[in-house]
Amino acid sequence: MTDVVVLAGGAKPSALTEAQQVDNKAFIKIHGRFMLSYVLDALKQAEGIGRIAVVGPKARLEEEISGEKIILVEEGKNLVENMERGFVALKPQKHFLICSSDVPFLTAEAVEDLLQSCAGQKDFYYPIVSRKDNELRFPGVKRTYVKLKEGEFTGGNLFLVSPHCLKTMLPRLEEIYALRKSPLRLAAVFGIVFIIKFFTRQLSIAELEARFEDLFGLTGKAVISRYPEIGTDVDKISDLLLAERLLVPREPL
Repeated sequence: MTDVVVLAGGAKPSALTEAQQVDNKAFIKIHGRFMLSYVLDALKQAEGIGRIAVVGPKARLEEEISGEKIILVEEGKNLVENMERGFVALKPQKHFLICSSDVPFLTAEAVEDLLQSCAGQKDFYYPIVSRKDNELRFPGVKRTYVKLKEGEFTGGNLFLVSPHCLKTMLPRLEEIYALRKSPLRLAAVFGIVFIIKFFTRQLSIAELEARFEDLFGLTGKAVISRYPEIGTDVDKISDLLLAERLLVPREPL
């Protein structure tokens, strides 16, 4: 069974949170239910998922979230601390998932497919979705894409990581996560050669994986997912309107 850390901590105010009068995206309501609950539904339905640690404002979570597989963890000061707190709460013995709380389109099928695609002994697995697949599923939705040899891709909002490498990668991971919507600045982290290849569209997935290993001393693999639900988060008012239009009202599991 694969354990999961769900990051539901607070963040900086945005136009979306201010419009919805909340201080945490996880508690934005879609058809009367918190966005976080849609994510938890998908994870609980997915085969192979074990315990789920939800890291956020614990008192608020206790009012809304329950379940025998759910462990509620008080949030820390930042993303890195929240990941670490979730890890400490679970103490997983093998690879585990880290998932954001703002992907209400996530499905059990998408989670299962990712787990099945992460065969092998890599330390870190990160899903990417092609522009073609994303625009087919969510036409007109604006996403940040990176142009690679193999095509244009956007990143996912959950990833699989081995326990032993978490502490090694956490400080650098926060930096990279903060840059995820700025392809040029993200490329700069990987070096000048990568910047040149980025502009000429000669950068390959294999080169990114090799550079990841150089930077972190860890092995990593980009997994191409055919499920755009993994990469489509809700961080703008237009995203919320899309979720209200596409998601079906349902009772919590």
